[in-house]
Amino acid sequence: MVGEIQRTSRAAPRTGPVGAVTTKAVDRTYRALVERQPGWWIISVPELDLVTQARRIRDIRQMATGLVAAWLGVDPAEVRVEIEDLTPPAAVIEQMDRAKRLLGQATREQEEAGRLASDAVRVLVDELGLTLRDAGEILGISHQRVAQLHHRGRGVA
Repeated sequence: MVGEIQRTSRAAPRTGPVGAVTTKAVDRTYRALVERQPGWWIISVPELDLVTQARRIRDIRQMATGLVAAWLGVDPAEVRVEIEDLTPPAAVIEQMDRAKRLLGQATREQEEAGRLASDAVRVLVDELGLTLRDAGEILGISHQRVAQLHHRGRGVA
């Protein structure tokens, strides 16, 4: 069924002399509607009442163009197809929007946490005179991390 032309109605195909598919100059753009079904992208061209399918998004344009070209009996290079409705369901869009908002919030909070940790290290090292190792021991982090936070707090990194 992959790559086969399917009609969505029982109307007879347009034929010319000796049953050949009628060819005509392509002077318009055909719309291809795309819907995801388990395992397949279902591609329909309503103007021609045709349906085909593709496994991957990257194959949709080629399959739609090939479908229209085969039906019209023209070279695929002569066919213009506009892909429509290649958007995820509204629930997926809402989830991604929420995920992006939460990621932005988490990033801001992580930056704030880094600033606070750098401030804590600065107090221990610069104001109280602790070594990096002693500050790390008190804070429960490595002396290397203390050094990173100390440099960051001084605007170095």
